[in-house]
Amino acid sequence: MDIRYFNRSETNKLQIAIHDIWTNNHIFCRSKKMLDYMFYENPSKNNWVDSENYSFLGVWVENRVVGILGVMPFELNFRGKQGIGCCLTNWMVLPEYRNTGAGLALFHKIQGYQPEMILSLGINQTIAKLYRKMNWQILDSVPRWIGVVNKWGLEKLYEGRKSTIIYCDEISVIITQNSYQFSNQLREEGWNKFYQGEFAPITSGIRRDYQFLEWRYMKHPEFIYQFITCEDKDGNYKGMAVVRIECILNTNEKIGRILEFIAIDKDSSFHLANEVVKLDQEVLFWDYYCFSSIGTWGLESIGFKCVLDDDSGLNEIPSLFQPLDLTVTNIMAAYLVEQNNLMDDWYITKGDSDQDRPN
Repeated sequence: MDIRYFNRSETNKLQIAIHDIWTNNHIFCRSKKMLDYMFYENPSKNNWVDSENYSFLGVWVENRVVGILGVMPFELNFRGKQGIGCCLTNWMVLPEYRNTGAGLALFHKIQGYQPEMILSLGINQTIAKLYRKMNWQILDSVPRWIGVVNKWGLEKLYEGRKSTIIYCDEISVIITQNSYQFSNQLREEGWNKFYQGEFAPITSGIRRDYQFLEWRYMKHPEFIYQFITCEDKDGNYKGMAVVRIECILNTNEKIGRILEFIAIDKDSSFHLANEVVKLDQEVLFWDYYCFSSIGTWGLESIGFKCVLDDDSGLNEIPSLFQPLDLTVTNIMAAYLVEQNNLMDDWYITKGDSDQDRPN
């Protein structure tokens, strides 16, 4: 049994392995751009593997790939202290090799780097049982905040099926005087100064420095993300949001996805939330996933509600729109951390791992 990373020259072999072992016609099989972006162009990758390798592991038995594990390394922020971590994706072994130890051997390869956090987003109940046996922490549903813009338009998606969405309260922009400056550009030096000096010391999660944000959002090969930055009158950053407008397949409707929402205090959070909603008032709703409520005060102040705490119909709003699937699905997560700390300062969003990507 040979366990190693796929070389860049083995792109086709890797795509075939994903197709055969993980699932047919996966986006990583169809798009070399997406595969390269996630597992070759990640700036943190070179801390783990040789420059000519993908951060994607394979198990070979007699020249046959029988297991795979995608690894997305990242720099970890733990309340201002730096560490290393990774997200796991596409961890699978062929059925006939599942009693050989191949799956655990892949994981042990990762453990050799001594990561201080390992994260797996978008798991299912079956995989969760495995993680629990390995003493991982399980989050059954990553908290989701929703701000409904047009409840009647949302209700039409149900095509006559019974729904309580019409009882939801709609959000609205609150116009107030403020001295903040808003922009769609992010300055590297200014952002890193703000992040390292103000936001990183009060949060834990994947390090959100400029290098990460540039790779994750500015250089994405398929999606178009928009930045909204908030600065005070002296040009100092006070917050930032990253959003994406998503068209619902085979309809004229669209929704708003918030991938990042960072604000240092209630005032900047409130005004940043207003700017997000003003960006496109024709979406049916906005949503935002985050492990904790840190920074969400502004969203909640203009009407966003956490689905877990709400029973007015928000829990009926679906999350899959390519195509529209009215089945309500949660994002489950599993994580392994060395240090014991509370979840209330974890800043981990849907923008982490491989969750916000084309199907």
